[in-house]
Amino acid sequence: MHFRRRACRLTAVLITVGLCSVSRSALAQDDVLQAVKKQLADVQEQLKNALDRIEQLEKEKSANSTRLGEVEKSVQAVQSAPSALNPAIGLVLDANVQKRGTAGGTFDFRSAEVGIGASVDPFARLYSFFNGTNEGVEVDEAAVVTTSLPWNLTAKGGRFLADFGRFPKLHVHELPFVNQPLSIERMVGAETKADGVEVNYLFPTPFFLRATLGSVNKMGEENERLDNEKLRSASQFTYLGRLNTYFDLTDNQSVELGTSLAYTPSVRLPGNASGGFRMLNGVDLTYRYQPLDSTVYQGLTWGSEFYANNERFPFTAIAGNMVGKRKQSYGGYSYAELKLNKNWSTGFQVDYAPVIDNPSQRTISYSPFLTWNLSEFNRLRFQYYYLSNNYHADKAERGSQFFLQWTTVIGAHTHGFLSR
Repeated sequence: MHFRRRACRLTAVLITVGLCSVSRSALAQDDVLQAVKKQLADVQEQLKNALDRIEQLEKEKSANSTRLGEVEKSVQAVQSAPSALNPAIGLVLDANVQKRGTAGGTFDFRSAEVGIGASVDPFARLYSFFNGTNEGVEVDEAAVVTTSLPWNLTAKGGRFLADFGRFPKLHVHELPFVNQPLSIERMVGAETKADGVEVNYLFPTPFFLRATLGSVNKMGEENERLDNEKLRSASQFTYLGRLNTYFDLTDNQSVELGTSLAYTPSVRLPGNASGGFRMLNGVDLTYRYQPLDSTVYQGLTWGSEFYANNERFPFTAIAGNMVGKRKQSYGGYSYAELKLNKNWSTGFQVDYAPVIDNPSQRTISYSPFLTWNLSEFNRLRFQYYYLSNNYHADKAERGSQFFLQWTTVIGAHTHGFLSR
């Protein structure tokens, strides 16, 4: 009996201890569950913070990209700023002593030309040439040229030498001879000075191929058919087109070929307000031989240009009637220049120049020349002309003529790469 009581007491104690252990275990599991829940909440909070930070970084990245683009533009502007604030300036003096036929001779201060040019910004370049002569000072060129148009396009606007032919668009002191060929003076109107706009397109071909389209008030420094200061209809503008190419025949030989057109739909004439169209066509061909085993100052250049002019000339009174006649004239020049070394070159020029309002009258000239380049900036040139006319020309425009030209340059002065 006593043993049973003790057994019951022991059983009761064991049951109590077991219940306490179970209670403690349940409490411990509840604590673990609460800890896990707390850790999960902390992870969710950290994940939310991370997502918020990623979103913030994306916004900052977008803003930084915008600012980076602005910085790149600013850098480009800064890169162009030095020339914009300090443009390239040059001066060229072109003078000669001459004897023209039986008319006599003179010291001729032909021109002093100042050139100024600089980048405006990453998108455009501005240049100008001011020319002082015995007749005063004038703006030869002042134009803006784009530098970053898409699709291989370049636009030019202002006053410039229009892209017509090869030599008509060059200043006289840049020519390989003393004077501009007489055929250019009579048929083109001297240098192709023009006020207007031009657009160039460079074709994506394996060789150089470029097209030019333009619209100007008139073309030609000595063209007096139209007045730059007068308003005009669309039919009285001059429309220009040119296609030119350059390619190598061999390692030593290259060819440059171009064709040009200047078309004016309506040129008013005295006695006929409607006038008539004028069309001037040109073809130019240049061949160059440049031996690879020699210096760049040796070689042979042969160049030719031919022009055809078609226009109606002013009406004249014949038998009491006003009569105007359309006339076609043809002319051009050809020359060859042999570069002997860095300092010396020599050549010969032939020129056929019609009188465009009376094409049966013409002047043919034959002219050897010799050039001495004392340096890159100092040049002497001697040239002899013999002019043959089939009409009675002025004494200064016939017979033998002699010229000694002195051309000097300071500063930056260039009109492009002419002797490639």
